[in-house]
Amino acid sequence: MFTLPPIAHTTKSRPNRPLYEKPYHIPDEKYQDFWADIYNFLFAIDMPLPVRDKELDTCINEAYGYFGYRVHPVTKEAKYFHAGLSFDLSHEDAVYPLRDGILEYAGYGAANGHYILISHPDIVTEDGYVFHTMYCHLKKPLVSFSSYQKMLREISLASYPIIPVTTETKLGTASVSGLSRDNHPGLYLQCSFRKMDTPPIVIDPYRMYTNEIKENTTRDIISAKDIEKIYTN
Repeated sequence: MFTLPPIAHTTKSRPNRPLYEKPYHIPDEKYQDFWADIYNFLFAIDMPLPVRDKELDTCINEAYGYFGYRVHPVTKEAKYFHAGLSFDLSHEDAVYPLRDGILEYAGYGAANGHYILISHPDIVTEDGYVFHTMYCHLKKPLVSFSSYQKMLREISLASYPIIPVTTETKLGTASVSGLSRDNHPGLYLQCSFRKMDTPPIVIDPYRMYTNEIKENTTRDIISAKDIEKIYTN
């Protein structure tokens, strides 16, 4: 098990949160050195990409695929804070966990589409957070709880039954479920530290694979005219 330092005091609320989205926190740039150490640790673990046989940057649209501010490709909302990494893929592309873990949820959300949430209890913090990964816009979850198992999970406060997954467990395939672009199958990957009854702390997945910090090319675009140009070209 890996135990990281306390992280709650090094975060801030996600900016420009739409009312339809749940609150979460992001790393505070005032603690950039602290978070650089966290990312360096995650980089050293050498987690595989969720889609195999792909080069990271060839799958990411530089206009809106990276973590941080962007123009939302579906709603066209300016200064939308993207809390993960979006992969442009094909319908046949299979999705796998970044790391062995435990299934926490498999279901459907209006924005995320079909998605799966996995906890990785071998990576924790001293203030009680556990590392999680979430895989969204799947065609359908290939790993899930039965109705009876869901009932048991509710009774046991999500402690039973335990369904383990490995990096070889196929979670699903890329698709367009939820709030995604028509005819553009993809995967939205979110990485976070979670603690019960506390907003998740969402981090930049890209920095788990490289020492670079990438920003979306649409991050500073705010005029409706300029936004329209982007999506008509």
